[in-house]
Amino acid sequence: MHSPTRRSVLLVQLPIPPLSPAPIRGNVPLAAAYLKLHAEQKGLGKFYNIDLFPTTQSNTFGDRLLVRTLAESDPWLVGFTCYVWNIERTLWIARELKQLCPNVHIVLGGPEITADNAWVLDTADYDFAAVGEGEQTFTELLLALVRGDVLSVPIPGLYVPAAAANCRYDPARRPAFRTPLPDLNGLGSPYLAGILDAADEQMLLLETTRGCVFKCKFCYYPKSYDKQYYLSAENILANLRHAVDRGVREVFLLDPTLNQRKDFGDFLRLLGQGNPGRRFEYFGELRAEGITAQTADLLREAGFTEVEVGLQSIDPDAQSKMDRKNNLKAFQRGVRAMLNQGIHVKVDLIVGLPGDTVESVRRGLHYLRDGGLYSDVQVFNLSILPGTAFRQEAEQLGLKFQPRPPYYVLQTPTLSREHLFGLMHEAQNLFAIEFDAQPAPELDASTDSAGRRGMKVNLDSPEAATLSDSDSCHQAFTLWLRSASFDEDRHKAAGTIRRLLDANPFTTLQVVLEPTCQPSPSAIQQNFSLRLFETLTAACQASPTYLDRYYALQPGRPNGAKRLIAVLPAQLRPLLGAEWIEQIGGHASVVWRQSTAQPCLEEDFEAHEYAWAGPQRTAG
Repeated sequence: MHSPTRRSVLLVQLPIPPLSPAPIRGNVPLAAAYLKLHAEQKGLGKFYNIDLFPTTQSNTFGDRLLVRTLAESDPWLVGFTCYVWNIERTLWIARELKQLCPNVHIVLGGPEITADNAWVLDTADYDFAAVGEGEQTFTELLLALVRGDVLSVPIPGLYVPAAAANCRYDPARRPAFRTPLPDLNGLGSPYLAGILDAADEQMLLLETTRGCVFKCKFCYYPKSYDKQYYLSAENILANLRHAVDRGVREVFLLDPTLNQRKDFGDFLRLLGQGNPGRRFEYFGELRAEGITAQTADLLREAGFTEVEVGLQSIDPDAQSKMDRKNNLKAFQRGVRAMLNQGIHVKVDLIVGLPGDTVESVRRGLHYLRDGGLYSDVQVFNLSILPGTAFRQEAEQLGLKFQPRPPYYVLQTPTLSREHLFGLMHEAQNLFAIEFDAQPAPELDASTDSAGRRGMKVNLDSPEAATLSDSDSCHQAFTLWLRSASFDEDRHKAAGTIRRLLDANPFTTLQVVLEPTCQPSPSAIQQNFSLRLFETLTAACQASPTYLDRYYALQPGRPNGAKRLIAVLPAQLRPLLGAEWIEQIGGHASVVWRQSTAQPCLEEDFEAHEYAWAGPQRTAG
């Protein structure tokens, strides 16, 4: 319960949804920490208890468990940091929280909160939305609400929805532009203030710059800033001393383009000064065109082991339309200079840019591969993000895209959906990489004593229609179904899946199918039927979520937040036939159980050894 004299404020950042039960890393609530730091600097700690929701819970708790935990803390206000990967789940959590706590105030902020993102702003799931840089807006909101729940004057950067429940979004209510903080150095560091601890993941996130000189039309970031704002050398070194003191192994520089600054060489020397003995590794994003042999040497001396560079497209028309020109000779010089220093260079290409064609994308792929201009390659589908110039110009440019995150482009005047799909497949074959490859099933870690990580359901039992405490599920969850006849029990199995997803719609779900008895090859082929997988897939995909749409344009077997896994006796593998195994592999991951168990014994799966048959992906 919060203090009767100080209102309770909770700041929440939900993670990128995981593909598997493996622990989540990197979900550091830096934006929320800056909000707390700035508000308390302005004296608002006298009126509010401002806390960050623990990442140990936000990274693991399922939807219902998150809502229940938030409600039990009895907050007066909850602020959510909204990204493309968590906005839908955030709105669902906010909606359910308001059902339990009708008087709670919900504030949304982050890159997904833009004045043109109507589908978000039109929901009834929030009370205030911060557009642009958030520290000043959040502080002014709390200050205005000290004596009541109604704002008396408008706040720059703060969208207040219309009162009408059926029409909350009104373009005429767009807030005035929020002028960025005039001096980053006055803001301070959440790490040095003790709000964040870099030792938690042995990682420190560091902004040394806000603002970007480039105006790429696929990016929202430049819209929030009128110029560049820099952190002083003294403050940079103070953060790096903290990294050394806390045993940090990685420092992620969040600057949008590291070498946009005119003093880049001196900046790298400063980073080297702050990393004595190369106690940690740096990572950042930069433009390869600006790298020379000298700066590549400075990168290595500072402690950079990997950088990410954007090429995006080599086509002049696509470069013109995205307002990002590439000097290919300078790009080659910069990449080779870094490779020569032993720096791992990850190069980004975008598929779906207006102006690009099948042939021009193909030329870009071969330009990288044939020139050896990379250590690793990332090929992305273009996202038409809210707030970007491409979103504003989408109709004019003839771009069709997903209406919900990740907002992938589905068609351009020169690229069909089939082209987009085929080019991703070509890229994977050309570079011998499976982008965002599906991890192996984690069957040895699928349940715990509390049933939060997984549960077993025997469909042969009359109690199979019920699920135990789905309100306590973790976000990554394994539903282990067992049956003597899955084909006959397919509707019962689908119903069990639907009940779980109704309670926790954003679950990363593994559905494991294992026979209860030792079946014959013919029984396996009959029970693991095509209609079984069609029925279960329909139950899993009744309400697609971010990961499901994220993989929609990826080649191979359908991938996403829900996954079917067939556990079969290894001794039957040679008897089932390669054709049948390949057919099943188009719908589910196949895991072969190595066991000397007698038929029909109800053994725990932890007692067995398993061999994964691989991703079983088809060409698509």
